[in-house]
Amino acid sequence: MIASPRARSGERVTFFLGEIDLLWQLTSYGLLMVAGFLAGIVNTVAGGGSFLTLPALMLFGLDPKTANATNRIAILCSTASAVATFRKHGHLDRALTIRLGVPTLAGVPVGALLAVYLSADAFESVFGVLFIVMAVLLMANPKRFLESGQHATYPAAWQYPVFFSIGIYVGFIQAGMGILLLLAMSFFTNSTLAASNAVKNSIGLVVTLTAAIVFIAYGMVDWVPGLVMAVGNVVGGVVGAQLAIKRSSRFVFIFLVIVMMATGIKLVLSP
Repeated sequence: MIASPRARSGERVTFFLGEIDLLWQLTSYGLLMVAGFLAGIVNTVAGGGSFLTLPALMLFGLDPKTANATNRIAILCSTASAVATFRKHGHLDRALTIRLGVPTLAGVPVGALLAVYLSADAFESVFGVLFIVMAVLLMANPKRFLESGQHATYPAAWQYPVFFSIGIYVGFIQAGMGILLLLAMSFFTNSTLAASNAVKNSIGLVVTLTAAIVFIAYGMVDWVPGLVMAVGNVVGGVVGAQLAIKRSSRFVFIFLVIVMMATGIKLVLSP
């Protein structure tokens, strides 16, 4: 039986729409990898890369809570590649990582559970103002970051509640984790920026894994877009670690301040 012209026309339209849908899916996956690559660099050198990946995941079609959970898979891969690069170049202080990582890790499950049951929208403006204020304080006293061993540190006992609070924040919203860790380390250690970045990424690896386990247990992770984005994140993590090691502390400092201001403004202006 020969198909009528109308039937053949309908088949062509269906084929054409299928081709468009396939092209859109491939484009979406490509954008996820590009966003992951850029976020991997930003997260490794400073922090705040989630402000690239979260919108990309939501553009892909994920709701905010699923995007927040899925984002942890990509971040987990980028921090792993960054830590491997820092370790290869001898910049990883294991003792400091353990000392600061334990209280941070303790706060992560609390924040992750809050993220399961609460919306981050109500808190974003407060976090945004916090990041802007911190950026201004950094610009007022750049020596705290640029000159290792040249500034006074705060009592060690204070570091536990501070890093525990950071852990709650990381479990809750993740974005800006690196910024908070680097800033806190500037008050409690005399490490160089490269060494602090190595510790920051090592702590980030453990706490992100912890938060990811919570989200996976609640079935909130969409694996396909998460793993596609992770490909870009891994490459970005390696590139970011090399930049943090090879470029001057001033470059990392300027990069950090810019990201902090952009992060704060983004949070304040978020609907």
